[in-house]
Amino acid sequence: MGTRRSCVCHLLGAGAIVVLALFAAVAQARATAHSEFFGEEKDWTLWSAVVTGSVFCDQCLQDRVFPFSEPMDGAKVTVACKDNNGNVVDSVQGSTDFLGNFLVTFNGKQDLSGCTVSLAGSSRSDCNIAGGGAKTLTLKSRLLFEALYVVDPLFYQPAKPLDFCPKNSSPAPSTPSGSIIVPFPNRHPSTCSPSDWLNIEYYCWWPKALSPLHTTVGSVFGKGAEKRYGNKSLVGGLLTGDELLRQSIAALLNSQTNMHFYMSSRGVTRDFNNALLGSAANAATIANQLAAANSGYGRGKCLLVPCKL
Repeated sequence: MGTRRSCVCHLLGAGAIVVLALFAAVAQARATAHSEFFGEEKDWTLWSAVVTGSVFCDQCLQDRVFPFSEPMDGAKVTVACKDNNGNVVDSVQGSTDFLGNFLVTFNGKQDLSGCTVSLAGSSRSDCNIAGGGAKTLTLKSRLLFEALYVVDPLFYQPAKPLDFCPKNSSPAPSTPSGSIIVPFPNRHPSTCSPSDWLNIEYYCWWPKALSPLHTTVGSVFGKGAEKRYGNKSLVGGLLTGDELLRQSIAALLNSQTNMHFYMSSRGVTRDFNNALLGSAANAATIANQLAAANSGYGRGKCLLVPCKL
């Protein structure tokens, strides 16, 4: 146990006090984040596992997110766990938000190995054919929740490709607009999600100028963000249900840790502040664009490697 504690302290670049502060901040965030995620009372202290993922309408029947799939708002999913005989012993249902993301929680259950996520109901009559089968879960972290699991994107499909879909099944992706920076040839951007940046194994990759616990959202993004979010820390921002904030923080971290990321730090900050000043629809659009960049437009990969203990 003594070796493990010293390893964690070295990982965070400070003494044991930092580790204790981290866990205290996490506990506080878990106790207060219910209203930000769901707008209703939730007892985070009872949660043992969290499953998160996304549902898209695969408009061109390509079985991939980029470039033509569209996030589905209100789609239903079921996380089901079976015993060795194939009988369902536990299941929880959830639904997606406007960015197509869902978050399902289990109380008193940490090990979700053998559990799968499947589509349980489409929110669109023109895109209601389930594409593919159930998806298996991948354990991402055991720090900020007892266990955080993620799943590959799930797809609903229309009966046939929509009219705008290319005839070629593998079209060349168009160059994204806005703040996008074209990466150098033969180089790959690292595209890490908000969940990746919450993983304790990657904490040594946080830039020195951006302390996860002590750097506030306002100090990074400016006065508009400070007015909106107060003294919320970057980790606190990643824990919220505010997709604009979560995706902006992840994009900022990606831009500062990989020179080939699709957006510059200045571009991320500019887009975030434009979203704060604009309409809710504009904020949703920018959040969606940031999420796309953080996923590598459906083809990316988080290139961070676990920190040495």
